Amino acid sequence: MRVIIASTTVPHIDGGGRLIARWTAEAMRAVGHEVEEFYLPFPTEPRPTLAAMVGLRATPFAGCADRLVAIRWPAHVVRHENKATWFIHHFRQLFDLWDTPYRGVPANAEGVAYREALRRIDNQGLRESRDVFTNSLIVRDRVREFNGLDPEPLFPPIGGDTSRFHTDGYGDFVFYPSRVTPIKRQFLAVQAMRFTTSAVRLVIAGKPDSDQFGKMISDYVHEHNLGDRVELKLGWLPEQEKVDLLARCLALAYLPLDEDSYGYPSLEASHSAKAIVTLRDSGGALEFVRHEKEGLIAEPNARDLARAFDRLYEDKQATERMGAQSFMRRDELKIAWPHVIRRLLGEDA
Repeated sequence: MRVIIASTTVPHIDGGGRLIARWTAEAMRAVGHEVEEFYLPFPTEPRPTLAAMVGLRATPFAGCADRLVAIRWPAHVVRHENKATWFIHHFRQLFDLWDTPYRGVPANAEGVAYREALRRIDNQGLRESRDVFTNSLIVRDRVREFNGLDPEPLFPPIGGDTSRFHTDGYGDFVFYPSRVTPIKRQFLAVQAMRFTTSAVRLVIAGKPDSDQFGKMISDYVHEHNLGDRVELKLGWLPEQEKVDLLARCLALAYLPLDEDSYGYPSLEASHSAKAIVTLRDSGGALEFVRHEKEGLIAEPNARDLARAFDRLYEDKQATERMGAQSFMRRDELKIAWPHVIRRLLGEDA
């Protein structure tokens, strides 16, 4: 089949939104499909988005492939006669984050009107899709709420050769690899280390969104004398080093606020047979992690998170058992490329 993968992107920023499109294309090619990838530059701020969406709508994809798969908002507004949408999030600042400090526009008449305009555009792009999928149950529920549709959840796997992930014991540190940003709550993980009573350590790795946030975390570690128990790798982490840390860690922490999926760190932990600690309000992460099965679910405060870290350290037999369940969880949720490709191309489940 001749397939187009259409996705939006921010130039020079490589993250999960781009990876899901790239890995989908690679998986389709691996089973014989002819795939073209298009990464369409798109603004991150609310004000210029309406004009940019006009450009997406006019992009001439009609008639040039058997199937178009739109991934990442708002690629679904692209026209094609046989379009499938894999919807991985709304414009979050205007929808699921509307009642939070991360809202992108004022909640005045103009802001509400702008939000409603984007809702109507989303409705049109989704309703003209032959098939609509989401990357998680939580995004499915948001599409039900905001757009009145009932899409099929389709959980994205990790791309490439996953045999690079392995298990090399269960060490003394909880590992948190992710983009370092307030909404991922690495600062809360560092705060929790003030209240642990065991010898558990914490390793945080990733590039900070801003120098200011990275400095705030570093300063906190210094001010509270946590340097011997908290290791900060604030910068780009080579893949092999990440794989090695995953193999040796005690467990993985993934603590986002109301995330729109389980997150690739959760899958990387699963491939490495490691338990995952997350928070009660972490959103999609809770679709993968069940309390005391694949890991631990803590309340979103430093003291309860500290108790979870201590528990993982003090009962390594249980932690290893949760890691084994984490490894098996992917099969339970059909997180596998053959299933994903069949559904995206309109074949039977």
